[in-house]
Amino acid sequence: MTGQPHTSRRQAAALLLGSVAFSVAALELGCRLVGVQAPRLYRTDSDRGWTLKSNVRTHWSQEGSAPVHTNSQGYRDSEWALVKEPGVLRIAVLGDSFTEALQVPLEQTWVNQLPAAMAAVPGCRLLKGFPKGAETLNFGVGGYGTGQSWLTWQKDAQRFQPQVVLHAVYFENDLRDNIKSERGSGSGPTFSLHQGNLNRSDAFRSSPDYRFRQSFAGRLSDWVLSWSRLAQLINQLKNLHNARAGEECDAAGCTFFPLGPDGTKLYGQDPADLRQGWEVFWAILKTWKQEAQVAGSQLVVTSVTTPPQLWPKPEDRQAEINKHGLDWFKPEKQLGAVLKADGIPYLPLAQDLQQQADEQGLIAHGFAGQKPGPGYGHWNREGHKAAATVLARKLCSLDLPLING
Repeated sequence: MTGQPHTSRRQAAALLLGSVAFSVAALELGCRLVGVQAPRLYRTDSDRGWTLKSNVRTHWSQEGSAPVHTNSQGYRDSEWALVKEPGVLRIAVLGDSFTEALQVPLEQTWVNQLPAAMAAVPGCRLLKGFPKGAETLNFGVGGYGTGQSWLTWQKDAQRFQPQVVLHAVYFENDLRDNIKSERGSGSGPTFSLHQGNLNRSDAFRSSPDYRFRQSFAGRLSDWVLSWSRLAQLINQLKNLHNARAGEECDAAGCTFFPLGPDGTKLYGQDPADLRQGWEVFWAILKTWKQEAQVAGSQLVVTSVTTPPQLWPKPEDRQAEINKHGLDWFKPEKQLGAVLKADGIPYLPLAQDLQQQADEQGLIAHGFAGQKPGPGYGHWNREGHKAAATVLARKLCSLDLPLING
């Protein structure tokens, strides 16, 4: 009789564990039946801090909505042949989330549309000698600064021997990303200049987040999120909650002007606080150009637009100019002057797309029905199409004598 209480407790515990296991299994099955699929897209990388995983399929809905798959190389694109087909101009494209472009389907991204847009330009100078046109390889990874894109060129992109290396800059964070010492959960390498020499710091490898991701517990967590649809659903709900806009946004979206924390410095009169970012940024591009030439490639730089440059209400843009003394094309002018001196072709998009916004009503940033709303965030379908069309025209005007078929 003395063993009965212990037996009852063991039976109750077993019944409870069995019930929990059954409930979890039922929820897991339910998630699979309704098609929940949101595995982690990113993994740690000892050189760049993080990168995309290979062969992942999911659906992106945090901003925009699109099916997403990565190739065996670990980038958001179709599969690539290592050896280029004769008669094809190969363009390796590097950049951040505007290049990765999770917000729209693959076929709508500016990178994917670029070859057809170039083929549509009459007498495209850059395609002379390439009867089969151009192909693009998308090496963009969300959150990358210019330094990480440069490391991606060194590690992956140059193996594919592109004739053109096209780097897409996003001014509102690229200058900071290269020099920050703290990057939270997205820890990555930083760069500095010392007596004219470009130095790199890999202090991110000692960050708590990176060390956890590399630990057994971190790898186990990653495996669970790769396999369990229930865990993916919970993680997705957490991410959606964290990504919610502030209280100043209502159900229709946000209405305040998206100048951003660095806006008055980036577009205004006092660049002192950004000087280090600019200097490191220029040093990386100059070094990258030299490396590309040694590899038989030509570095070309473009810059995507920022939300304030294309804000749908021109009167609001003008009000900010009057209030702060801004020049919406100041960063393009600064970068253009330096790259011209270094012999690096520069193809900015902001002025052309702002003209389309003012004259044709183009709303290139943001998504209707989603916070923060139209005018904010990444390019939508119209933004990608307009960018590809403008950039194709600019690329086709280049005369690059070292590029041949």
